[in-house]
Amino acid sequence: MAAVGAPAPGQAVLDVRDPESFARGHLAGAGNIARAEFEARRTELPARDAPILVMAASEAEGAAAAAELEALGYARVDWLAAPLASLPGGLADRGPAARLWKPSPFLEQVIDRIMPPASGSRHAVDLAGGAGREAVTLALRGWDVEAVDHDPEILAKAAALAARNGVALTTTVRDLERRDTTLPHERYALITVFRFLHRPLFPAIERAIAPGGWLVYETFRRGQERFGRPTHPRFLLHDGELSSAFPSLTVEHYDEPGPESGPILARLLARKPPS
Repeated sequence: MAAVGAPAPGQAVLDVRDPESFARGHLAGAGNIARAEFEARRTELPARDAPILVMAASEAEGAAAAAELEALGYARVDWLAAPLASLPGGLADRGPAARLWKPSPFLEQVIDRIMPPASGSRHAVDLAGGAGREAVTLALRGWDVEAVDHDPEILAKAAALAARNGVALTTTVRDLERRDTTLPHERYALITVFRFLHRPLFPAIERAIAPGGWLVYETFRRGQERFGRPTHPRFLLHDGELSSAFPSLTVEHYDEPGPESGPILARLLARKPPS
């Protein structure tokens, strides 16, 4: 961590003042999460490996906020070495806060290829959706999104994230592993699954996609255990397994990235043929 005089190229700018102060003026392109909300809104922070510049009402407050982010696992955090008001343009913008969070890079890669079926249905479901980054991204693109997860608290965070971004989600509490592996027949124009694996659910996913609908699936393969969770083979795909897991779908894209530093993934974009 270090005190700096201005943002560097590529740094995410995080203004940690309260929302009322932020609304009265801030640096263009800054996000806004108050220090007291770091834990509650953790999924709205940038990725842990992203460089972050903290801006606050004073240098001391910026340094304290940077230390709190470091304690949350952020290793590349600087803070502004002067009051925000002293920075050229530091209080000039009164627009909405920038969005610092991102969905899965794979979703960003394929989202422009995903079009609703000819029926016009825009029903989508994000299974094991967690805190909602992918679901909210789809809702921002005009999809009517249901987020499913076993944890009601995490779904509440997903709904709050949607509201802060001006969209809405339908949230459904469901244990997809132990209690209910059924899904409505041909209900969804799009199903997304990220970082979740329960093989008995595969047939239900396949049946739940409407003719002409899409599946976006990304999760871990064997080898990921070297880098952390998950470690149990039940939650790790074999090489090539995901590419043939949904035989009635047409594979539009498939790859298995495995960089030296991880994560070890399989990524599938597939489509059910129109009826």
